[in-house]
Amino acid sequence: MKLQKYSGAGNIFLMINNLDANYKDYETIILELTSKDNEMDGVIFLEKSSIGDFKMNYFNKDGTGEALCGNGMRCTMKFINDNKISEQNNLKIEAVSKIYDCNNLEDGQISVSFPAPKKIKTNFKLKVHFQEWWELLNCSYVDCGSPHIVVFIDEIEKPVVKKLEEVNINEWGRNIRMHKDLMPEGANANFVKVISKEKGELEIRSYERGVEGETLACGTGAISSAIIFYILRNQINPVKILTRSGEYLVLELNIENKKLTGVKLIGNAVRI
Repeated sequence: MKLQKYSGAGNIFLMINNLDANYKDYETIILELTSKDNEMDGVIFLEKSSIGDFKMNYFNKDGTGEALCGNGMRCTMKFINDNKISEQNNLKIEAVSKIYDCNNLEDGQISVSFPAPKKIKTNFKLKVHFQEWWELLNCSYVDCGSPHIVVFIDEIEKPVVKKLEEVNINEWGRNIRMHKDLMPEGANANFVKVISKEKGELEIRSYERGVEGETLACGTGAISSAIIFYILRNQINPVKILTRSGEYLVLELNIENKKLTGVKLIGNAVRI
């Protein structure tokens, strides 16, 4: 099995060419790879598609699948081009039974277009335990192919949090990810700091289900956070998000008649 490792803004994936459908026991393969390389966040099998140019078959490092991965989509596009499977700058890539337009930009970055989320719910309360006390935490929810909770750190009351470094990401993230009100599916957890409301710049830390820990970037988490920021904080577009890796993701929101009709995720993807 030939493996290549890619980074999408710090999200690490192992890429496997499965266009000949040689690999079918996905979970066994993934768990074996995870035991050898715990650095990676997921495994992507490039496969044939009956509805698009190619299919991204994405799996979390715990072997679970059927989830959308925005950074993985950009890495898939880069993997296809690097290996000369296709040299087209515009491809339609299937993921979770839907088609996503992927484009190589002139500056070397890759954009992926997403439809408007299936569900958005803002400003509701989750009873969470962060330290020695419980609090009703103000949250928002976005399902953009993967379910996400978005929390602005300036709305956390106990304890008061001024910096993302003060977020106990593994404990707090898991408390939200496994919250009984979000079961059985659970949700990814994103803690967001507003760097500049006027410029539409955010900083983010993400706890991802399936990885069961923090990742250095999360594409669908960035999409979810940008949408909630746009709705609740300011009508700034595009939104620029600083990830834990130090790289930025840019989110361009397509607004028509004050309605969100789609989102474009823009960022780097590199073979490492």
